[in-house]
Amino acid sequence: MYILIMAETIEKAIVLQIIDSNTGANDSFVDFFTQKRQFRLLAKGINTPQSKNRANLQIGAIVEIEYFKARGYNSIGKLKKAHLLEGIDFSNRFNLKFTQKAINLLLKIRSKTFKVFNAYEQVLKRLGEGINKKLFLFLLAQCLDSYGIQPIKDRCCECSRSNNLCDFSFYKGGFLCAEHTKNVRWNKELKAIYFMFNDFEKYLLMANDAIVDNVLFELLDHYNSNGIILDL
Repeated sequence: MYILIMAETIEKAIVLQIIDSNTGANDSFVDFFTQKRQFRLLAKGINTPQSKNRANLQIGAIVEIEYFKARGYNSIGKLKKAHLLEGIDFSNRFNLKFTQKAINLLLKIRSKTFKVFNAYEQVLKRLGEGINKKLFLFLLAQCLDSYGIQPIKDRCCECSRSNNLCDFSFYKGGFLCAEHTKNVRWNKELKAIYFMFNDFEKYLLMANDAIVDNVLFELLDHYNSNGIILDL
């Protein structure tokens, strides 16, 4: 006689949403976002008052989950345990607003999640410092590749030269050198855009409120122009 023992999987994940399950009044489905993918697990018993898992499954938080993978096509795995790693202070209304926008953004991403997960993890550590709009712009920029609309972020999008860059255009495809544009952006703004794609800490130092407002407007327009309407 053979006994099948299901192996547990342990993974870090962002809690996206908790929705009702038809398996029982005390059960719910939980959607998670990891470095590899977005997926759903059945969390049995989390609606009971004594459930430790429910307390740790804060929307937008980063948790370590132990779960059993789905055993067949179109089936759902089961959550065993959830441990809170990085929570969010929801007494700060700006954190609540940030989380709502971030979750709406992540829910639409099904693949190419590695970069987005890492960016979210970086951002969450700085949440509540009064720079939430700057943090959201950074996260929004890291999602471009997942949506298939990533611009050229380190060289001229027309000739591939990396020197004498003087402008940036989402519409045209990225950075532009002096030979391919007559527009000249403020040098600090150009550096902030470059670091937005390439270095989180330097981006935070370089981007001021005016730069963030301007680039955020352009970036949202870039999403809209590509038919991606974000519920933000």
